[in-house]
Amino acid sequence: MSFIPHLHVAPRLLMCCLLVIGGLWNSRQLPAQTPNVVIIFTDDQGYGDLGCFGGTHVRTPQLDQLASQGMRFTDFHVSQAVCGASRAALLTGCYPNRLGMLGAPGPTSNHGIHDREVLISEMLRSKGYSTAAIGKWHLGHRTPFLPLQHGFDSYFGLPYSNDMWPSHPEKFRFPDLPLIEGNEIVDAQVSPEDQTTLTKRYTEHAVTFIREHQKRPFFLYLAHSMPHVPLHTSDGFRGKTGLGLYADVIAEIDDSVGQVMSTLHECGLDDQTLLIFTTDNGPWLSYGNHAG
Repeated sequence: MSFIPHLHVAPRLLMCCLLVIGGLWNSRQLPAQTPNVVIIFTDDQGYGDLGCFGGTHVRTPQLDQLASQGMRFTDFHVSQAVCGASRAALLTGCYPNRLGMLGAPGPTSNHGIHDREVLISEMLRSKGYSTAAIGKWHLGHRTPFLPLQHGFDSYFGLPYSNDMWPSHPEKFRFPDLPLIEGNEIVDAQVSPEDQTTLTKRYTEHAVTFIREHQKRPFFLYLAHSMPHVPLHTSDGFRGKTGLGLYADVIAEIDDSVGQVMSTLHECGLDDQTLLIFTTDNGPWLSYGNHAG
């Protein structure tokens, strides 16, 4: 069976699909064709910021190809129009208000995802899957709330939104923005230059994870920080589209999706991977041409 859909998919529907996968076995012994699961999750990307949904202000050939090969879910609403809450819903299948995840926890927050909540990662790891979270987390930045404590074998990314840093335009008093690997801070002061390489580095980690775990079932959660403001893209994509910075950022995300698809193909995993692309809560329209 081939699982290569392009989905804007409701959290409860996604969880139901994965519960079916998890319920296929009553032990850790897995059949040979157990499907891998890849969720690619962007931040503040608009529904129309894809060619396959009519967008002409961006160029998304890889995502358009994915859509043509798979399935589009065109009638759904995210649980909340807030980053942390919508991510809690995606990964648990629960309404975030029931979990106490009502908004977007930041660097001064002391709360996060509760250890009694069952995430997709925990459910699939209990069935023998290797699991990785790459990118923006936003379910609590303190150690008890980080991915390694919630079913993920590895983590690399930002603990919350990339605008929660000293350069915030509205002059909120945010501390330095950290980059985390595992449970450890590997860059305590993420700079604008560092942000230009985020999408690239997330993609490199994703490709490496797939290649290193191709012999056993895996769950990859790739949550891009972009196109949440401030917008940043690597040198190879800056000015590439001729349609402005937002389009360049989307083009790099599109290329990232293409690299993931190519890696799955190279590893012979096309026909045993459920690949889902979605976004968290739509565009932040007040940012003009920096918004979707």
